[in-house]
Amino acid sequence: MRYRFLPWILEQEGSDFQHITQRWRPTGLLMLAQVRALLKDMQQRYDHLAAAQEELQSLDRADKYIGNMHRMRLWMRQANFQWKADQLRFIQAAAGFYMDYGAILRLLKIDQSRGLFADKPELPVKGV
Repeated sequence: MRYRFLPWILEQEGSDFQHITQRWRPTGLLMLAQVRALLKDMQQRYDHLAAAQEELQSLDRADKYIGNMHRMRLWMRQANFQWKADQLRFIQAAAGFYMDYGAILRLLKIDQSRGLFADKPELPVKGV
């Protein structure tokens, strides 16, 4: 069999294919503006959760919240490190970050439906 398309496909990838590790590392999948927007959005969402960390620690499932936040920080670090060299890894890191963020939001919605965030009326203080 004569191979016409397969060598052509490999030739088109040029320097995106790393011969040393035999791993494809494309760099032209996302535009720089998209990468910057994702990194900025990830940082903002993480900062909001970090500001609420004390509140998260007071909830029943604090270990799940904090564990997801820890993984989110690792995903964010990986995304910041990989965006230039390997955009597939960057996309995987961004997806992991948003999956953990979604898990936190799901748990928060459950806690909200349980009435944990409802304002409780303050009881009057009786004098002596």
